[in-house]
Amino acid sequence: MPELPEVEVIRLGLAPRLMERRFVRVTVGAKSLRRQSPVRELEHWLLGRKLTDLSRRGKYLVFALEGGVTLLVHLGMTGHLLLGSESKPLPQLDHIHLVFHLDNGLELIYQDIRRFGQVLVFPPGVPPAPLREVGREPFSRQVTPQWLSAQARGRSRPIKNFLLDGRILAGIGNIYACEILFAAGVHPATPAGRLSLKDWGRILKDTRRILKEAIRQGGTTVSNYLNSHGEAGLFQVQLLVYGKESEHCRRCGAPIVRLIQSGRSTFFCSKCQKMPD
Repeated sequence: MPELPEVEVIRLGLAPRLMERRFVRVTVGAKSLRRQSPVRELEHWLLGRKLTDLSRRGKYLVFALEGGVTLLVHLGMTGHLLLGSESKPLPQLDHIHLVFHLDNGLELIYQDIRRFGQVLVFPPGVPPAPLREVGREPFSRQVTPQWLSAQARGRSRPIKNFLLDGRILAGIGNIYACEILFAAGVHPATPAGRLSLKDWGRILKDTRRILKEAIRQGGTTVSNYLNSHGEAGLFQVQLLVYGKESEHCRRCGAPIVRLIQSGRSTFFCSKCQKMPD
């Protein structure tokens, strides 16, 4: 699933090309996404309107259109948001579910093999309901070691699960949670409520550092992630533990271990990331 860095890379690629453009037509595929506004609603609220802002909240892309209309896009597990044009169409693509045609000939194409994504339009005055469940952005000044410690107080859930809870911190997924905890030297099964303020300081510092570097590298492609130009990311070459089971830790040489937490694989170094007593 695209995580915060991948969605931000897509936003950075789309914004310069789409800003101030008007939606003129919507083409829908044979199958709809898991959550998708009906085509009549998309046409009613989008057509003729100019894009005034493109932002990100967690793993959502937020398209703000004139008149107060909001188009919300989530890429699910396998979604791609690609840019094509009428003059230079992309090669024949399968699993196209939506194409938004713009007034300068550009085409914003939503492709998704598994159809777990979301494309939802919200009329003026109607706040996008899914965003109510999105927590604070990791780069927000409101996120401090003290705030994280307060959110975790009394919680016995593992720190890995805590980081994945998008209602607390927005946009962190499995790949980056593993890398963050390795960088901070924290065992992924450590109860979140047992971490010290110093621990939270390291976790927050490494969270921001790793996410920023992943954005700079164009995101992480370990499965099928592509940016808006159809290009893979490069951060996967810098991964230190994710997907490295049985490989030697680059810090200490011990083998990387995999365990299952809430149905997801967690990768860590048992020597560098010891459980607290």
